[in-house]
Amino acid sequence: MRADNTWIMDDATRNKLLKKYKTQVASATSTICATLSVTPLENIKTRMQTHNFQNVFQCVRYLWRTEGPRGYVAGALPPLASVTAVRVVNFSTYNVAKHRISEFVERITGESPLATYNTPGSSPTVSTLLTFTTAGFIAGLITSPLACPFELAKNVVQTSVLVSHRSQASPDAVRDPSLRNKPRLGTIEAIRQIVRRYGFRGLYTGFHLHAMRDTIGSGLYFSVYETVKQVAAKELGPDKSPFGGPMIAGAICSTVPWFCTYPLDTRKTRAQSVLLGKSKEVGEASAAVSKSSMYKGLSIILIRTGVNNMILLSQGRRGWASRCQQKVPNGDHFVCDASHASTTTMTSNILQVPFRRSHAVSLSDAITQYISSKYDQRPDMFADDLLIIDRLRNEAINVQEPHVSGISRLVTYSAQLKWLGGKFPVDVGVEFPWYPAFGFNTTRPISQNNLRFELANILFNLAALYSQLAFSVNRTTSDGLKQACNYFCQSAGVLLHLRADILPDLRTAPPEDMDEMTLQSLEQLLLAQAQECFWQKAVKDGLKDASIARLAAKVSDFYAEAGDYAVKSNAISPEWIHHMTAKHHHFAAAAQYRQSLDCLEKRKYGEEVARLRDSEACVNEALKESRWINRAVLGDLNGLKSRVSEDLKRATKDNDVIYLNPVPPKSELKIIDRACMVAAKAPSQVTDAISMLGENGPLGQPLFANLVPYAVHIAASIYSDRRDRLVNERIIGELETMTDKLRDLLSSLNLPGSLQALEKPLGLPPTLVAHAEEMRQQEGLHRLRRSLEDIAKVKANDKAVYNEGVELLAAEKAEDDASRRKYGTDRWTRQTSEAAAPKLYTTSSEISGYFTSAQSSDNLVEQKLRDSEAVFRVLTGTNRDLEMYVPSSRRAAIPPEVERELIRLRGCLSEVSRLESRRKRRAQALKEKARADDITQALLKETARLEREFPMQPIQASQFEDLFEEQLHLYDTDLEMVAQEQHDQDQIAAQVREANRAFTRAHKGDASTKEREKALQELENGFLKYKEIISNIEVGRKFYNDLAKIVGRFRDDCRAFVHQRRMEASQLESDIASAAAMASLNISQPHLRQQPQPQPQPQPQPPQLSSPPAPVQPPVQVHQPSRPPEEPLTAPQPTRAPVAPPAVPTPGMWSPEMGIRFGGGNSRGQPGQWDPSDGIRFG
Repeated sequence: MRADNTWIMDDATRNKLLKKYKTQVASATSTICATLSVTPLENIKTRMQTHNFQNVFQCVRYLWRTEGPRGYVAGALPPLASVTAVRVVNFSTYNVAKHRISEFVERITGESPLATYNTPGSSPTVSTLLTFTTAGFIAGLITSPLACPFELAKNVVQTSVLVSHRSQASPDAVRDPSLRNKPRLGTIEAIRQIVRRYGFRGLYTGFHLHAMRDTIGSGLYFSVYETVKQVAAKELGPDKSPFGGPMIAGAICSTVPWFCTYPLDTRKTRAQSVLLGKSKEVGEASAAVSKSSMYKGLSIILIRTGVNNMILLSQGRRGWASRCQQKVPNGDHFVCDASHASTTTMTSNILQVPFRRSHAVSLSDAITQYISSKYDQRPDMFADDLLIIDRLRNEAINVQEPHVSGISRLVTYSAQLKWLGGKFPVDVGVEFPWYPAFGFNTTRPISQNNLRFELANILFNLAALYSQLAFSVNRTTSDGLKQACNYFCQSAGVLLHLRADILPDLRTAPPEDMDEMTLQSLEQLLLAQAQECFWQKAVKDGLKDASIARLAAKVSDFYAEAGDYAVKSNAISPEWIHHMTAKHHHFAAAAQYRQSLDCLEKRKYGEEVARLRDSEACVNEALKESRWINRAVLGDLNGLKSRVSEDLKRATKDNDVIYLNPVPPKSELKIIDRACMVAAKAPSQVTDAISMLGENGPLGQPLFANLVPYAVHIAASIYSDRRDRLVNERIIGELETMTDKLRDLLSSLNLPGSLQALEKPLGLPPTLVAHAEEMRQQEGLHRLRRSLEDIAKVKANDKAVYNEGVELLAAEKAEDDASRRKYGTDRWTRQTSEAAAPKLYTTSSEISGYFTSAQSSDNLVEQKLRDSEAVFRVLTGTNRDLEMYVPSSRRAAIPPEVERELIRLRGCLSEVSRLESRRKRRAQALKEKARADDITQALLKETARLEREFPMQPIQASQFEDLFEEQLHLYDTDLEMVAQEQHDQDQIAAQVREANRAFTRAHKGDASTKEREKALQELENGFLKYKEIISNIEVGRKFYNDLAKIVGRFRDDCRAFVHQRRMEASQLESDIASAAAMASLNISQPHLRQQPQPQPQPQPQPPQLSSPPAPVQPPVQVHQPSRPPEEPLTAPQPTRAPVAPPAVPTPGMWSPEMGIRFGGGNSRGQPGQWDPSDGIRFG
């Protein structure tokens, strides 16, 4: 520690404490200065309130004549002891209260009053007024108990001095012995006498009046101050003195509260002044004073408070700034306040990434709802986890200041979000609102139902926190520079992780300030500032000039890359682009300057001059940005320029007079090697977050650990689909197909109609009666028609949803084609609709094919119904209708050979019936087996194994393929059973054919028997057809219900695609219009990679307003990680549009190219420039 250091701590610790307690330190020091400055006015005000002076001048003269200078400073100690403490508590309470009230208002209205207040150029609103007034009320009420005893002691001391002098000057003036010859009271003695006479309650005499005065006064004080300061800042602008607004606001805010509360203050002072003692004379004096105006002494209080608050608020701000700002080598400045990045980042020569803001939403409610609807577990099993996840989010979104404690909050919540990604889908059911950090609309939140979107914002804020921590450290020391460099590298690493690992899985377009170009620009900017810290440490440590030159050259490269990407971004502000450009040129100049010093040391005097010339050219290029960069950067540039200019004059003179070395051109200078000392490195808590979750993990216990992961449920659904497809299609479906073939065989053989006609020539067979009764109970024909109508409705709805998606695609394609025709393919460079969404168009074709094939199936079912409708009417009629439909034949004796074949054929049919019954039982048993087949436990066991072996890999359904195959082996015996059933059916079918041929040869019935046989067979076939149509309808119903999900998803995807394409089109049209407008204005700036030309640049020409804008090709900018060694160090300048061709002047309108001519003279000259050789001619 240095001997002359007045602090008892090192600079880093001191600055850290000043940063942490800046409000308390600033308010305390400024209050002491302000209180001492206005103590004489406070004494005059108290005398005016407690004694009946005619006017202020009489009071001032009386004090000087009777009390001397001491009368003006009496009672100064209580304010120094009390007002300082009260101000610290008051300002601290107000600061906390206004933030809490702002958060409350933001939750209700969606807009933050403080965000509105901190927006440059904003005006006061109702919400800001209510926020500041309410916070002031709270601060005044809380500080009243602390302030009342001290103000009471001050009033008593000031009054005692006056009473003492009156008693000494004229003993007859005060006849009360208790008051005559009363000595002056000190502060301690006044408090002691009050406590001895009235107890501790005496210290709070008039407290109710004091509390009312301070509550009302503080509310009005802070609301008027903040409002006036906001209006003054808007009117004065950012280039005015930073103390102008606070001084004006301090003077005004002190008058309004006193006009409203001065009567309360007068009553309080008079109530407290009687504590010295009571007498008849004092009572008469008090009565006389009480009859005087309650506003007596107001002029003094207005003067006193005006001066007080001007000193308090302006000096407080100055005191804070002087403690937080530090000067470091090479003109490097920084400020401590990082709470409002929009206004403070440009007061330093480095930049900090601002936070994205959000307000509270209930993630636990969405998780509870999802668990209830999608999982078999009850949400109350995870009650603690639900509370924790909401607490973690609230802590994370409230990290809005640069403090190291915010790192653990952000990384813990981000780790839990990554863990939840394996448990829940990204669209869990809650809209996460986040306000952009960059761009032109940072006051309107972007909301997405996306866990990945929430994670991306949290990681963005973590990167912003690291950058602001780097911004706030003390960079005047080597340790501070190393810490700042490390913070910047970690910030860049988090952005790299966000860009490479998180955003690709976002499933939606990222916000404008988190797109590829913006994140790349911020990443390169942070690396540039990290390298700058390393360069600064090298300068501080006195490294060799050649080494410092290599470091500076790499800093310049980083800033160049940041500027390249920033130009392509729609979110990075022009001020930041100009800052990056200036810094790029600055460090290009610094690298050449340091290299020139190395040349001087090596006696390369000609090369020294060449490098100093290039350094000066780079500085001049940087100074072209002076209109848009802040004072710190501009000061660095001016300091470097003066140094380079002096060395260049000295080196040129020495070389021309003494050394006479040839000065090489810039193209022959050796490229300065680059020394990159930084890299983007994300903390392990970010990249390996899940592995750090556990019972003893640094990031805590993983939440919802006992909840089955979402991927496991997907895997269970996939297995269920495969199992059901195997059971229904390959087993039960095959059995039903074999049964249908067997029935077709019987129908072709006219069975069992031929047997029924012979066995029962009269009446109806029992089986036929049973079939008819079944159809009548089911309202067969009506049921079929109703089912077909229901299917038609579902089909029409599916068709409408599908057509909506197709129309959206068609409309988007038409818009894209129209824009392509309007702007041409050279400017309308985005992909066509088919190329941008091939999967959507493929899905559209597939769904169209589904509808086509389904229509064929529907027509076939309807045709079946029409063909069998007559038979269905008979079967659903009465038994008399059946008897009329089936003719009777005569009863005849059956010959023995016919009866033998009949019995044989009947046995075969019985075997067929047993086969069908057996298949039904097996199918039912197989369905029960499938329902009992639960793979959940096996999936959980496999999931536990995967999480142990691959902790960083998210669980995917595809990882369970081997388990699926193993589990489906359970149905191998059923597949073998199907093959056995096919073999049995082939044997029975052969037996039926043989028995029927023998029966047909033996039986030759009459015509009536044939007619009855035909009628019975038609009714039997009709019943089978009814069963077949019922089965077809159920299949159709399931098909269209499943198709509804597919077309609904297709329509939603089309909506999202069309919305995204329209946003892209709008942005592209805006870019084209901006480029065309800039071209028409003929704004000419060299490209960021353009070599500086030695010849002077022509002046930009004013716009030709009447000429149409010329088409502008968008510049093609290629990202290069580092400058190739073949190129010399250059200092490019960013631009948002290429150089436009000169506009063609319109006849009848003056343009700068015409020159200035008077009276129709025919003077010649260069277009837009006056040639001195031509002179000036009139007429």
